[in-house]
Amino acid sequence: MAFMKKAMGIGTAFAVAAVLFASFAASASAQTPPFTAYGTGLTAGSVVTAWIGDTACGEATVDADGNWLIYVQAGGDCAPVDGDTISFQVDGAAQNETATYSAGGAPADVATGITLTAAAGGGEAPTPAPTGNGGLVGTTGTSMALVLALGAFAAAMVAGARTATRSR
Repeated sequence: MAFMKKAMGIGTAFAVAAVLFASFAASASAQTPPFTAYGTGLTAGSVVTAWIGDTACGEATVDADGNWLIYVQAGGDCAPVDGDTISFQVDGAAQNETATYSAGGAPADVATGITLTAAAGGGEAPTPAPTGNGGLVGTTGTSMALVLALGAFAAAMVAGARTATRSR
């Protein structure tokens, strides 16, 4: 009887550990770091927009010190790939400077970032694409059904252990 209690206790401990480890495994996923575009020297309140082709990849409002920062996400609406050219607009006016997208990349001049200057003729900004779900619906490599199944298995193990060790 004592051996049975110990065996059930060990089984319960393994079941609980399996559920805990499965929940950690479900939340882990590899992510591609964004390209970080930034600069300084612009008028506070201006809006800087990053574009790849005709698709907006992000925007930022210039702060009181003239600084701006945009993260161009790998999985974003513009779906960038390494080597894509990122162009910029300030308040809808095209800028001369561009950057080359690379995952986890940054401007060539790390100290000051990208110094934007208005292009001749300015131009209108293309209409941004609809944002869809805004990245709120994602996918992971681990099925939540697996996590739930492991939880149900753990509960069954605990119930079985309690039934087996209950005195009559």
